[in-house]
Amino acid sequence: MKTFFKTHAKLCIAVLALLLVTVGGTLALMVSNSAAVTNIFSVGQVDTEIQENLTEGNKQVSIYNKGPSDAYVRARIMVSGVNMDQVKVVDSEQEATDPDCIYLVMQNPANWQQYSDSESDDFYYYLDVLNVGEKTSNLLEKVVVGENLQTEDFLKDFTVTIYHESVLAVNQPETIDVSVVKSAFDAAQPSATP
Repeated sequence: MKTFFKTHAKLCIAVLALLLVTVGGTLALMVSNSAAVTNIFSVGQVDTEIQENLTEGNKQVSIYNKGPSDAYVRARIMVSGVNMDQVKVVDSEQEATDPDCIYLVMQNPANWQQYSDSESDDFYYYLDVLNVGEKTSNLLEKVVVGENLQTEDFLKDFTVTIYHESVLAVNQPETIDVSVVKSAFDAAQPSATP
């Protein structure tokens, strides 16, 4: 027996030490009590509104950012009572020559652009970050109704409606073009899969 103990003593001590460390470590992990970690997140908010100035047949439209965050903005112009081929976008009132058309005078093509790679996208994108407390340049300066359409029957149901959307302006590059703003809106769209 003494021979067994002498030859295997080191092995028995090593196994016993390993057993004590394993059991002791497991108990320590089970007993330890760590404080809960609380992560606080705040959701970015965007609050924008359409501002219209209607004077003497002019319809000036811009978007105002009420805050609390900077935003990208896009807008759609909808005209009722006519076919879409009768609606023309022009830079000045002098270009309104067809008496059977509605003319949307938009004098800021450098600030408002449509995304040309998509047939179904009829939004005008504002090509700058709209900071809190600021408004865009005018999307629309004036609506000119062609002479043949200026009848009481047509004008009683005629409307020009502006619809707009805004998203949080994150990852703001130094130069902004229409694809940058459109990408921000595409990223904000909910996906079909969670």
